[in-house]
Amino acid sequence: MNLEPAPRLSKTVFLLIDAGLLLTAFLIAYFAKNPYAPLPFISAVLFVGAAGVVGLVPFLIDYAADSAEYVQQEREKVAEQVQRLHTAGESLNRAAAHIKAVEEAVHKTAHAAEHLPYRMQEKLAEFNAQLASTEDEEKERLNEELATLRQSESERLQTIADKVHKSAIELVALEATTRKQLAALQDAAAKLDDKLKATLVKIADLSIAVASAPRSAPAHPPAAEPVVESGAVVEPAPTAGEEPKSKKPRAPRKPRPEDTLAAMSESGDGGSGESVSPDTPVESAPADLSAEASAKAEASVSSDGATRLLATAYIGIGNKLYIRGDGPGLNWDKGVPMQFVSIGKWGWATDDATGPIACKLYKNDETAALSGEIFLEPGKHVEITAIF
Repeated sequence: MNLEPAPRLSKTVFLLIDAGLLLTAFLIAYFAKNPYAPLPFISAVLFVGAAGVVGLVPFLIDYAADSAEYVQQEREKVAEQVQRLHTAGESLNRAAAHIKAVEEAVHKTAHAAEHLPYRMQEKLAEFNAQLASTEDEEKERLNEELATLRQSESERLQTIADKVHKSAIELVALEATTRKQLAALQDAAAKLDDKLKATLVKIADLSIAVASAPRSAPAHPPAAEPVVESGAVVEPAPTAGEEPKSKKPRAPRKPRPEDTLAAMSESGDGGSGESVSPDTPVESAPADLSAEASAKAEASVSSDGATRLLATAYIGIGNKLYIRGDGPGLNWDKGVPMQFVSIGKWGWATDDATGPIACKLYKNDETAALSGEIFLEPGKHVEITAIF
């Protein structure tokens, strides 16, 4: 147990007493006539000795108190050691009891281990029997599922095979029909190509004949020819001195090559003419007609405010029409493919035009059109015929 430490005396009192005794001895020796006389000398020595004893008292008391405290601490340590030994003894007793219980459990386990192989053999036999029955049931179930799956897959594959066979028959029939239609289209294209070539040859011959005809007036005025208006033949009025001739019905005038070309162009624009592929090859017109074709550009205001260009150009199968210029999305180095609109019609449009656009048409982005540069105003719809 912990005790309170022993009280300590104050050293100040003893030091004051010691100082007083020493002062008394000094006064006796100072005021004595003969300090070495027996009485003053002995008195001074006694006071000095008493001062020394009084000065040693507090130190002796502190020593005794320290000794008592040391003894007390040692007693406490001994008591703690005894308590530890007691606790260790109890732990040893509990360990001995536990060891005894473990020994009994080991004996029981050893006894059970002797019979364990027999029990394991019995359990293993039961497990093998149960496993064999489970395997048989699982095999039967898997065989049934496999048979069902084979039957369903066979039916599904047969259905797919029938569909594939029907599709193959339909594709063969479609291929034959397509080949017939393609052959018919090729024949029509060849015929139209021959007609266009013959028409262009006639136009060229007519242009050469007109250019080489004499410009001088004839000696005798030619007879007036009948004028055809709206399919009816109107005879010219007789000149003075001529007797009116009886009117005879005449057959309608044969169309001129220029009218034939215009009619074919209108047929290509979606009229009642023969349907032609947009890439049907057409021979280039003579260079003398380029100025006339470029002058046919027509401009109108767009309904939605977009700037559009619609070009009529027959450039042949597999060819495309490109546009170059300085407008939005355009440049003079590389052309932009125009959108195919209909037979012989190609279009280009933009909503970003803020000023006039200068552009030029190219066949396959290589051959420039003879019509030269085209100028488009913002918000206008321009139609032009391109000749190559």
